[in-house]
Amino acid sequence: MVTTAAPPRTRLSSLAVRARNIVDSGLCTRTSAVPDWLVRLDQLEHLAVIPAPARRVLLAGLDDDVVCDLMVLSYLRTGTTYALWTDSPGGFAQDVLAGLDTAAAGRELEFFGPQHLRAARPPR
Repeated sequence: MVTTAAPPRTRLSSLAVRARNIVDSGLCTRTSAVPDWLVRLDQLEHLAVIPAPARRVLLAGLDDDVVCDLMVLSYLRTGTTYALWTDSPGGFAQDVLAGLDTAAAGRELEFFGPQHLRAARPPR
């Protein structure tokens, strides 16, 4: 067995990294380059408007390639792969940050974006 220095990631965190790599490497630079982009765009818009608990259940049931396509579209359109969690910081913590060490969680939060982090902070 080969060991790695990389900490284990959650499924959604891994897919988000994969989606960012696809866009940042230039493999997919526009919305229409995503496979089945019209269907995926409809799915992304639908997921964005449904309540967070239902969205999390639907995301858990989708195939990894579909979720990655949705995250690519999200990254292209909003600049973050985590746009579906803007209304659910608790869901973000459970879906993406769970099981990560502090350093890895910090790296994921950098991609979540400062506007979303403000929403995650408790009011004073």
